Amino acid sequence: MKILHTSDWHLGQNFKNRTREGEHRAFFEWLENTIIEKTIDILIVAGDIFDTTNPPKYALTMYHDFLVKLTQTSCREIVIVAGNHDSIATIEMTKNFAKLLHIHIVASGEDIDETLLTIQNEGKVEAIICAVPFLRDKVLRDANITKDNQEIEEAFKEGIKNYYQNIYQKAVAISSKVPIIATGHFTTTGSSLKSDSEREIYIGKLSSVNSDILTPFDYVAMGHLHRAQKVGDNEYIRYSGSPIALSFSEYNQQKKVVIVTFDTKERKSIEIVDIPSFKKMYRVEGNLAEIKEQIETIKDAQNRPFLDVILSDDSLLNLDINEFLQDSYEKGVDILSFKRKYSVEDRVLVQEDIQKLNQLDTLEVFKKRVALEENLVADDALQEKLINEYKIIVEELLDEDN
Repeated sequence: MKILHTSDWHLGQNFKNRTREGEHRAFFEWLENTIIEKTIDILIVAGDIFDTTNPPKYALTMYHDFLVKLTQTSCREIVIVAGNHDSIATIEMTKNFAKLLHIHIVASGEDIDETLLTIQNEGKVEAIICAVPFLRDKVLRDANITKDNQEIEEAFKEGIKNYYQNIYQKAVAISSKVPIIATGHFTTTGSSLKSDSEREIYIGKLSSVNSDILTPFDYVAMGHLHRAQKVGDNEYIRYSGSPIALSFSEYNQQKKVVIVTFDTKERKSIEIVDIPSFKKMYRVEGNLAEIKEQIETIKDAQNRPFLDVILSDDSLLNLDINEFLQDSYEKGVDILSFKRKYSVEDRVLVQEDIQKLNQLDTLEVFKKRVALEENLVADDALQEKLINEYKIIVEELLDEDN
């Protein structure tokens, strides 16, 4: 029996106003081919199917079309659990119909018996999957009890622990002679959170549920963290990670899926399969000349990579940024983020020149700021142009206020 574990698809994501539709379609095509080539029996998707609770129509259509296509492959069972980004109503929309296609959807986990899936092959129990979704507060604690943040966090941790202990015992009662597999959608001890696209989940700062609660299971398919990783030294407790980079903090991560092979109860192998990059993403830093040189090496007019640019000098004026962005796009890159890296000591007035802000009007403050730019000191015409533009902006703002 071969199980493929994936998670955190985040279908429908708009990354800084750029759609990810093309990347997700390419991933689905790759995933379908991988399932066929590896003769996968069971697909597990461990939460965050969609990026928002109200995904766009194209994302819903793409999701349902993909699942139907998989039913024509070797994949006999599909298990989908909701994550913290997912809407229970949206995920459950096709739940009853999906059962007819051996697609098991678990959204809330409120009915613990519903999360217990008995997987059969030729009339015999082949595996038990404890399909635990992101557990919301009402499943884990009494919301009517007044507690402080620390007490709430401990109540959550205890609730998760009890939930997994309970469901494991129920699975053993069904059969202890087949693999007992669990899913989860939270952060555990022994894992590494290194992405600005992973939201804190639950209440307070519950970011480290003890992974010991998961050790009884034969494999645990985790979701929520976007970097593929095992949990501590446990080879059989894993985050598959997201299939595409969802923020620039993930730009250099190799995305993966996990394939677990069982021979009856015995776990035979765990294979980590690299996912191709369907859209390159880079973070480039340096002065303007260095950035332009880097752009020349990574440009691709057919599939423009996303860039996060950090400029370390003042060689590019604010007035020229739009021209730089447009020129870079035409060359074959798509700059989604542009920041300047300033040295604080180069951007402050000396102590004797400091005046209280209430002694200066806005124009005087702006003029003092312009005077700090070394490349503007000898250019009176440009200084005058900037000051005039500033005056226009201030007037427009005052008009809006009035």
